[in-house]
Amino acid sequence: MRFNVAVIGIGLVLAALQSVRAADSTCIPREEYRYADNSRYTALGGTPRYTSEIQPMPVAVLGAVYAGMVVGLHINQRNAWWSNGSGDFRFVEDIKYARGLDKFGHFYTTFCMSTFCSDILMECGIDYTTSTWVGAGLGLAYTTYVEVEDGFAKDWGFSPSDAVSNVVGASFLVAQNHVPFLQNFTPRWSFVAAEWTGDRTINERPKTFIDDYNSTTFWLAFNVNNLLPSDAAAYWPDWLMVSLGYGVRNYAVNDESGVPIGVTRRYMIGLDYDWVKIIPASSIGPINYLRQALNYIRLPGPTLEIGDDGVKFGLLYPFAIVVPI
Repeated sequence: MRFNVAVIGIGLVLAALQSVRAADSTCIPREEYRYADNSRYTALGGTPRYTSEIQPMPVAVLGAVYAGMVVGLHINQRNAWWSNGSGDFRFVEDIKYARGLDKFGHFYTTFCMSTFCSDILMECGIDYTTSTWVGAGLGLAYTTYVEVEDGFAKDWGFSPSDAVSNVVGASFLVAQNHVPFLQNFTPRWSFVAAEWTGDRTINERPKTFIDDYNSTTFWLAFNVNNLLPSDAAAYWPDWLMVSLGYGVRNYAVNDESGVPIGVTRRYMIGLDYDWVKIIPASSIGPINYLRQALNYIRLPGPTLEIGDDGVKFGLLYPFAIVVPI
């Protein structure tokens, strides 16, 4: 009962916030606030203001959500990476770690954190340009904090290449918001447990979700309809995208005698989907934001894999329904 009351209360708060934004003529019109050729939404489904005007209620609600998320991430990382204590700060370059997949992870994480911070700031009344720069700064600040903590951790170290990947991730958000053409290229992430796909899972050490790289793939989705000449675009479904991906196998996996199995690379190209076009728009703002957020995730679909383990095609890649070529 208490849970139901809480849910209803949250829903009423969100509805009130949404109605206030809908009546606010200082906001950019919906038809002018776009991501590539899609309507774009801030954290509660609104649009940014032309000039900054702090909104106390969104600041309170979204500030609490952001603080809780950061605390939760810190606890997870402390238990996963920093549990063996700290020491003197040191630099450890690990550019070859996980065959470079880790760097894509740093780029993607910082990009998404920066995007989320920017969307929160816009919803709280900060104008579009300021939110872009400050949001990118907050996203980069968080991932830099994680890297500094690594620098003091006994088992890790501050990695310069990780820091560079973080900067590139935050910079990509700024670049997209200032050069709209770049919005036709969207970073995406997929996670399917390796044991579900017939691949080996981590057994060298306790497995953590964040760096379970055998289960993780990073992608770049292309808005093909926007990139084609107008004559050709007429024959291409506007909801159908193409993604390029990179992943690895056998990361942190030992054989029966305890000898590490070599990490292998895999490159993918596959069909992808624009969920903002597929899922109908809702009158509830936060649902539209969730529709938009789905475009940062790559779900299983037809994919060609070319890598160290050979060439394969999967209809629902990465699930193990594949046809070796």
